[in-house]
Amino acid sequence: MKAMLGCICFLVVSAWAQESVVATDRTLYLQSDIEGLHVSIDDIPRGITTQGGILKLDVADEIGTGGFGFHKLVVHKEINATHEYYAEREFKYKPYEPIHMSKDTLQPRLKKALLAKQNGLLQSVQLQHRFASKMAMDERFIYVLSQSRSNVYSTQKREPRDAEYLEIYDKKTLSLVYEMLLNTDDADSFDRDILLHQGYLYVVSKNGKVLFWETKKLLSSSPKELLTPTKELNRLRGFGAYLFRFGKGGMVEIYHRNVHVKSIDTKKQRFKGYETLEDKRFDRIFDVLYVDNTLFVANDLGEVQVYALGSQPKESSFITTLRDTNAQAAYDVLALALYEKQTLFVGTDGHGLVLYDTKTLRALTSLPNIPKNRVHDMHVWDDTVLLTQGLDLPHLYRYDLQQKKITHDFQGEAKEVMDFEISDEKLYTLDDGHVYVWNVKLKEEGQ
Repeated sequence: MKAMLGCICFLVVSAWAQESVVATDRTLYLQSDIEGLHVSIDDIPRGITTQGGILKLDVADEIGTGGFGFHKLVVHKEINATHEYYAEREFKYKPYEPIHMSKDTLQPRLKKALLAKQNGLLQSVQLQHRFASKMAMDERFIYVLSQSRSNVYSTQKREPRDAEYLEIYDKKTLSLVYEMLLNTDDADSFDRDILLHQGYLYVVSKNGKVLFWETKKLLSSSPKELLTPTKELNRLRGFGAYLFRFGKGGMVEIYHRNVHVKSIDTKKQRFKGYETLEDKRFDRIFDVLYVDNTLFVANDLGEVQVYALGSQPKESSFITTLRDTNAQAAYDVLALALYEKQTLFVGTDGHGLVLYDTKTLRALTSLPNIPKNRVHDMHVWDDTVLLTQGLDLPHLYRYDLQQKKITHDFQGEAKEVMDFEISDEKLYTLDDGHVYVWNVKLKEEGQ
């Protein structure tokens, strides 16, 4: 099957807006050359387009957070049994701009259910709560970190209170096994994590509080709390006997058997040329990877810092910085992965996928036929790399490392890919309200 390398370009700010058609903070002007598009805002039908006509759409309510609110526009028209016109745009905390839609900017698409089946969708399950950010799985269960929200644009997603939950599903049947309330004062954020490691399940929230259970006793025991010297570190990775906690402030904490053994302040290391950056931020670490007593740390300065930890994490030393010396500005390094025990894959925001040798720490030849933009998350599996490009995009690409090309795009039902896992030759993806199960070895078109 041919890979789908981009999103449908469906809404374009138009030059047709004149002084008489100027958006206000509460008004959207929508012109369409396509007759019969059904238009809704925040799940409420607002009209049907006429050919060349202009719809004036007033939005009086502030839904969501921020002074302007958080609203969603959806347009839809069925063409036939298999295809439709469909587009959606979210407006976050800013006034509307006039929009012009035509057959050039709004292309017919295969209906979502048909597209998902064609792309290998096997099963799906709707979660108990419509916002979810992270998941993990073992041989028995799928663990999902979800949220309820009382103040959102979608009536379908509003719930009576704000809270955070752990949802547990049977991996074979996808039926709900257990729902656990974690936090009744949950903030509107996906900045949290969940991790299965060394027989424990860890859950970390935006406030940095880390709870953990023995997985064998999860359904029958209360959680313990990890003693953490630094607050607001909300990401976790586990390698061998060690647990790594990181996030804001450039700090990495290292734990051995759930006991803190060392903290590394990565802000103490500055690459040559840091002083010339216009943006001298250093606020966030996005990912870490630990292999052969070497720790790789990805941050928001466009770099991967390298540390030698030695046989004991307390014995650590800075080695070097991996960075594109031609880059004149800071950018986010979002994801790290290891291939064939020696090739470091580095996913970036705006610079695509970069490769290094973990032994020599030298840059390797880049992979061809990968979009040179955002790599938000990735997993290396069976001579392929699976990667996503962002939280607002429905695409999860499978790149064949032998053929050196994208061979599949797992998309259809999901609106975005929040997290994903591979298990038993199946791909599990998480969007804001569902878990989807895909055939990860779906053959290419023509095979």
